[in-house]
Amino acid sequence: MDTEQNVQGQRAVAFEGVTNFRDLGGYQTVDGASVRWQTLYRSAHLADLTPSDQVQLQALQVNQSIDLRGQFERTKKPYNYQFLQHTVCGIEPEVARLVDGMVQQNGHVTPEQASQYMQSMYHDFHQNNQAHFSQCLRTICAAEEPLVVHCTAGKDRTGFASALVLSILGVHRDDILADYMLTEQYYHRSFKAEYGMSEAVMRILWGVSAQYLEQSFSELDAQYGSVLKYVSKGLNIKDTEVEQLRDRLLV
Repeated sequence: MDTEQNVQGQRAVAFEGVTNFRDLGGYQTVDGASVRWQTLYRSAHLADLTPSDQVQLQALQVNQSIDLRGQFERTKKPYNYQFLQHTVCGIEPEVARLVDGMVQQNGHVTPEQASQYMQSMYHDFHQNNQAHFSQCLRTICAAEEPLVVHCTAGKDRTGFASALVLSILGVHRDDILADYMLTEQYYHRSFKAEYGMSEAVMRILWGVSAQYLEQSFSELDAQYGSVLKYVSKGLNIKDTEVEQLRDRLLV
């Protein structure tokens, strides 16, 4: 275990079997507060934690995970650690369905189609998955101990959920987008061509683009007036829950 990875102020935490594990602490809010370190984490899936990783996660005092993966993903890569409460807020990966359909139909996917599918998925997040993201936010609001939110890669569903949390806390939008884009630095996997998808397509499907999250912000601003109003009206998160979250996560 590398104890240097557990100190306050360390954005990324290195594990042997997990990638893209990051602390959401340290960001400044528009009113001068700061997000508390070592309280809320975001990550790719946790199914491949090694014994050493498990010790390290316990050292971070993380005792709950919010799993945003769909049913097939959870079945393919399950996990059950005695020290970790596993809360499922399953969101099916719409992009996987679209890609599979196009490959079956045409034998391949173009980069343009891949980009369109990613944009469609982000639109689907806030239009058709309100119940799941509401459950996710309520779980975060009610938590009393450090927890981690994850999906498969820790970039899209987790990225959208993290953006909502940081918005609630009052973090500037530029910093929210910067945190979202850190996946480019900390998510590690192969982008080699496979199953009718070129390397260029793989980089789109397994990468991030500020355009996707900015599009979601713009749509929420247009439909609800702001991201915070979406959280209140679209996700039905109560003011008392928001205050509970801010009291715990802001210093």
